Amino acid sequence: MADFPRLRYRRSPRRGAVLAGGGRLHGLDSVIETPPQTRSPTARLALSLLQSTTSRSGRTPGVQTPPSGDGEHHTRYSQLVVDITGLRSGWVITQPNAQHDAAKLLHPDDLRLSREIVSWCHRVAGDPLPPSAVPGATLRQRRVLASLGGLAAALTEAATLDTNTWDRWPHAVASWAKSAPRPPLPLVERARAAIEARGQTDILAQLYERIVAGPNRRHLGTFFTPPAVLDYMIKRTKQVLSDEPNVVIDPGAGVGAFTEGALHHWPTSQINAVDVNIVTLGLLAARCAVLNSPNQPTFIHGDYLEWVTKIESDSLKSKLIIGNPPYTRHQLLDRKTKEVAHAASGPLCPNGQAGLSTHFLAATLRVLGPRDTICFLLPANWLETRYAREVRKHLWELRNRAVQIHAFPHEAVIFPSAQVSAMIIIVGPETGKSQNLSYFSVTQGKDLNFQVTRLAHTQRKVICPATFTVQALSGTSTSSQKSDAPQTPLSSIAVVRRGVATGDNEFFLRRDSEVADLPEESYVPALPTLRNVPEQDLTPTAHRLLGVSGVRRWLLRLDNIHTENEAVQALIGEGKRKGTPDRYLCRTRTPWYAVERTPIPDILIAPMTKTRFRVVQNLAGATPTNSIYGITLIRRTDAVESARELVEWLRCDDGQQALLSIARRHSDGLFKLEPRALANLNVPIQ
Repeated sequence: MADFPRLRYRRSPRRGAVLAGGGRLHGLDSVIETPPQTRSPTARLALSLLQSTTSRSGRTPGVQTPPSGDGEHHTRYSQLVVDITGLRSGWVITQPNAQHDAAKLLHPDDLRLSREIVSWCHRVAGDPLPPSAVPGATLRQRRVLASLGGLAAALTEAATLDTNTWDRWPHAVASWAKSAPRPPLPLVERARAAIEARGQTDILAQLYERIVAGPNRRHLGTFFTPPAVLDYMIKRTKQVLSDEPNVVIDPGAGVGAFTEGALHHWPTSQINAVDVNIVTLGLLAARCAVLNSPNQPTFIHGDYLEWVTKIESDSLKSKLIIGNPPYTRHQLLDRKTKEVAHAASGPLCPNGQAGLSTHFLAATLRVLGPRDTICFLLPANWLETRYAREVRKHLWELRNRAVQIHAFPHEAVIFPSAQVSAMIIIVGPETGKSQNLSYFSVTQGKDLNFQVTRLAHTQRKVICPATFTVQALSGTSTSSQKSDAPQTPLSSIAVVRRGVATGDNEFFLRRDSEVADLPEESYVPALPTLRNVPEQDLTPTAHRLLGVSGVRRWLLRLDNIHTENEAVQALIGEGKRKGTPDRYLCRTRTPWYAVERTPIPDILIAPMTKTRFRVVQNLAGATPTNSIYGITLIRRTDAVESARELVEWLRCDDGQQALLSIARRHSDGLFKLEPRALANLNVPIQ
């Protein structure tokens, strides 16, 4: 294997992701491209490295100009860092520190086959599938998906002579397959061979990903499980099971990675594959026909959240619910889906901010029988968020079941087309004694072997912690928290809150020149962002320099001003003309320009960072906007001196480590503080 330097590119919003080449290179499930005229010297260097490695390995990477159209999946990362590595077996593109198991090793033969099948689907595409069949897909994508049914039908017809096969398929799925034209026999045979090979590449998942772009897959949360992660989940699940389950359920089955795994590892179990997407369910049915397992699954076309509530509990049978629920954020759920989700989740997801994957977990927990087991691959954010608090409490109360959390590093690329931190939750069957809740860190080295470290093994004898982070479950904290100095929650000495939400910063935040003719009492010092502060503290001089540089440093206070003033009247008229009174926050206020009044904070802190949190003492008395958190000391005696001591501690290494330990970490390496977590932070007191 030949390794080359990592090369950094930024995506142009009009030109797609920038990668050396002037064409495209298929890696993972992405098509990464750049027009020839955009090649930088660095890009040309990367291309030469790529070509030279290709010549040495005897392989051709297949760099070529892609056809236009939304059937091609363009990488949409705001920033992509890639390793270009020559492999004898093909090509792989990974992000920095990516786990090698999460990267699919795409053999050139598989790439060529998927490209030819998709090209055939484009050529014969006719009437599209209805939007309800594959929500989120575009019209063109639904035309191509309609013709893909011919491949599913041809694979099935070639694999079996059983005339009852179509009767076992859901009606909508069978109609999709039987009504489509059949591909040429050579393509069918090559697809069958690729399915039977069961390699690191899933040809059916690759086909779907090539047709439906990543952003369009988010509506249904369709992101397929890497084979190595699947194997790990099955291995860990078998360690929890006492015997072979009577029933295996694959929720959101997709193209069937977990269903195929169940056929192999639990061949005598009844297997139910549930999915709302007729295309992925049809591809799964075709896969099972090709594999010709004597134990054929039951294919269920429908919403798992509706279906699971109808399962009858049977204490004599054991069920294993294992899978990768859809990664769909609540903003993408329509009203009907939300109603179904809330009905299935009940009190475990009481508000409307939970994503679909959290609803799948909650609904499954509600119907869990005494001998049942869960193993889900989920986004990691539910471990900390407020909307999943009742789910965590429920898991905490299941004291006679083993509960395991297997967390991948935040920088791990589990799903290359979705930037999300991933984890695995395993809930075992009931036992006759109390079980622990365990937290494992799962990493993988270049040898492709998982390295598992148990970081917490908690006896659930106390109340449920606020989060399921490793710090909360293990009871550990930063070095500062372990010191002998007396400590107290920040909320006992200060009030923490977000800055002011104006509803229209462009109108309510003004530059020096824009307030020159206004009465002095009609505006107050403000700060829109800490990035503008050049010094460690916001002094009056530093605030004045912001004005010199053109920063909007004044917040309008018009509600207590006589509106007869001509300048004020003109300003209110300006706001009306631009529609400010119709903005959401503004139309809830009376009058619309009455911005909330809050105490001036002593300390300002930026809630997001990738390295160190910015902490500033507010000596200028500025009102921050809601992109900044404010800390206002309760005791006003010697407030300036007390704020200075607190600022110095928050800036030091111990303070920064304490802040990082309570922050939520996103998949792009960004740490984010929440006001409640900051208020609960233990700080040293004199």
